[in-house]
Amino acid sequence: VLKEVYSHVQTRGSIPLHWSSPADVKAYRPRVFIGVDPVLQARGLRDHLLSELWWYSSSIGLKNSFLSKSKLTKDSGKDEVKVAMVNLIDKHGDQGRLGSTFDSVLSAVLEVYGKSYPKHKSKCGKSSESNTHPDLTPSSVAHIWYDFHAECKGGRWDRLNHLLEEVTPTLNKHGYFCAVPKSRHCGYGASWELVSLQDGIVRTNCMDCLDRTNVVQSMFGRHILYRQLHQRVGLSKVTKRDRLGHGTMSPSLGRRERTLPLECTVGYKQRPLALPWSEGEAAHRLLWADNADAISRLYAGTPALKGDFTRTGKRTKRGALDDGLNSLQRYYLNNFIDADRQEG
Repeated sequence: VLKEVYSHVQTRGSIPLHWSSPADVKAYRPRVFIGVDPVLQARGLRDHLLSELWWYSSSIGLKNSFLSKSKLTKDSGKDEVKVAMVNLIDKHGDQGRLGSTFDSVLSAVLEVYGKSYPKHKSKCGKSSESNTHPDLTPSSVAHIWYDFHAECKGGRWDRLNHLLEEVTPTLNKHGYFCAVPKSRHCGYGASWELVSLQDGIVRTNCMDCLDRTNVVQSMFGRHILYRQLHQRVGLSKVTKRDRLGHGTMSPSLGRRERTLPLECTVGYKQRPLALPWSEGEAAHRLLWADNADAISRLYAGTPALKGDFTRTGKRTKRGALDDGLNSLQRYYLNNFIDADRQEG
């Protein structure tokens, strides 16, 4: 019998600006060309941020929804970060230029559209529409630039923990979705009750959103999975309702906290880059590794790079060799087989 449903959403994408990187047979890494129209860049980024806020911030979406704001997490607030942009590209070379441009455009967008300017009256006596967006404020969007290659250079994958520590407060405040059936018998067409809603999104930015993105998103997903299993807010809701239905407890005593065993809680605090039980960690890694390979084959024609780390948590010589072969195959495919599709 299905008693609880949980979910958490992340998004991934290339740097949300107007830029291109045409295939070039003479270079393994094609040059990056960035659009030079600042107004076009700002408007495009503004529209993208508003779309992210509308679709993934429950407190904003609820303004035109029938849902109750009581379903949001307790930590949800008006001045909290709703969209966290985690940037994984290099801080030097063409990627560095692209990242710096994004940071500048983002700062300009938040400064211009996040301010409150008084409306002025036109010649016909009507108030003009404000050019601001009350949901798009400097505090609602965060830019976290983590140079993946520089930080993890030399096999220092443990340094990913620094990124997790920086993003964890935002992940926790965003919360996650949870629903429970309104009755014990939850067959087809059964009604469900919302227990909590996710209020915000973490968007992982990269160049092609494949290899680095897969590693980081699996890390964020692991953290949320641990919180869902540790808190079990759905089970607490069902337990409280069932006990009240039998008249055995008062509302104040019907709540029950369900946590993982103490050794699991301690183990995760000591090693947050792995779930504290081997079967769960193996299943989590295989799920994300298979997802990474499927996306990479669709886009690049090869399995994902760094797949050995995603599957086992360790970098191996065999994995490095496979990455080299896959990189050569990508170079051939991108330049001689599907260059037009890659440019698009």
